Amino acid sequence: MENAADGLAGELVRSFPRAQRVVVACGPGNNGGDGLAAARLLAGRGLSVSIFTLGDPDDYRGDAAENALRARRAGLELFPLPRRGAWAGFSRALKEADAVVDALFGTGLTRALSGAAARAVLAIHAAGRPVVAADLPSGLSADSGNLLGPAVRASLTVAFAALKYAHVFWPARGFCGRLVVHDIGIPKRILLERAGDLAAAESADLAGWLPPRPGDTHKADFGRLAVIAGSRGKAGAAALTARGALRAGAGLVTVFCPASIEPIIVSALPEAMTHALPEEAGALPATAAEELLEALRGFDAAAIGPGLGTAPGTVELLEKLMAARCPIVFDADALNAFAGRPRAFSRRRGAAVLTPHPGEAGRLLAVASSRVQEDRLAAARRLARASGAAVVLKGASTLIAAPSGRVTVNPTGTPLMAAAGSGDVLSGAVGALLAGGMAAERAAIAAAYLHGLAGELLARRLGDAGLLSGELADALPLARLALRPAKVEGEPEAGTD
Repeated sequence: MENAADGLAGELVRSFPRAQRVVVACGPGNNGGDGLAAARLLAGRGLSVSIFTLGDPDDYRGDAAENALRARRAGLELFPLPRRGAWAGFSRALKEADAVVDALFGTGLTRALSGAAARAVLAIHAAGRPVVAADLPSGLSADSGNLLGPAVRASLTVAFAALKYAHVFWPARGFCGRLVVHDIGIPKRILLERAGDLAAAESADLAGWLPPRPGDTHKADFGRLAVIAGSRGKAGAAALTARGALRAGAGLVTVFCPASIEPIIVSALPEAMTHALPEEAGALPATAAEELLEALRGFDAAAIGPGLGTAPGTVELLEKLMAARCPIVFDADALNAFAGRPRAFSRRRGAAVLTPHPGEAGRLLAVASSRVQEDRLAAARRLARASGAAVVLKGASTLIAAPSGRVTVNPTGTPLMAAAGSGDVLSGAVGALLAGGMAAERAAIAAAYLHGLAGELLARRLGDAGLLSGELADALPLARLALRPAKVEGEPEAGTD
């Protein structure tokens, strides 16, 4: 509890350095005990702290009771809300505060708040002050992304030891604000045992997977990627996929497309090579399969699907491309072509990543997209098992599911990324990492993380709307750079000009 309080107080001071007056709202259990300890530590830092308790402070037990005693010994008064006139004092203190600590309820909540608890949440909301939540905004269930009822909307949530479901799954995620995970001393072995087959991607993992490149490298060291995409009227999808791949670090990218759109792609992205193929009504026909399969022998990976269309000949072409031996990321029409037939992907010869949005996932599983959204975890796992591939179920809190049942939650992203072409950029990024030699599941996790982080970097400048997906691709190198530790002053630059 002391470790949790230290993290809570420290993050509040770091995030709101000008805060002088703080209200700490404490519930009846251990979450309230965390708040009591944090109040004492904040007062020790020179802040003016007001403590309000949902019940009688004399009813605390165990560690919470000890922290109530320590707070009193430190000269702090505990104001029980049941006392006459306390609610008016609570509202007044909230309005005058620079920040509020929400320590009403934590991980044990299983039902909607009511009575005095709901009234306290509404009072905090009405004050409109920045809120720092202890472990979890009060009113949320730690075990679900669904809303139980009234809940605190935090500016910052300090999660103790590890993230919980409500921290990463929507709509509960929207009540958490900025998330910080604070180590409170629980051994990592125990946390991993409790986590089971669900984990969150972490920047430290990504930094290890994407180390700085040696100074004597060559473009061929980073993989040759084939992009099979585009049709008449949809050349942009092919160009964005290739752009995403190049910005994610692919050494060489070649776009295989209908001959009529090749000039458009060359003009849009001269850095990519092109290979024109015969076409029927502006789309790739089945007769192009033999040429493509032969060409793919010279590539380290492929990204297939954006803008291809689902004409019968194109669907037959995609069926034949399952014989390719290189790793493949299947997106967009390369998924729609197999609607209701996810097991078709298990016939492929190489590793694969599927990158559906909820609509595409629903078509593959023969259910409505709303059913997918009702239980995204189950849908991602079902699709990964059926296809035998790593599955990137896109959306808020993108999920990366492995055929084993393991699921990784991607914590990065922003509403800014809800823009046409964003998924094409992600497909290119996955393909680039596959071409560079990364295993399918890891490539999917890393690409999703970088993609979301690139969006977050752009959101600092653009806000939450108006993104051009080419900008998202161009921010991928900055996202990768952001994963590296800060450069030590005086440290020489690696490599040469």
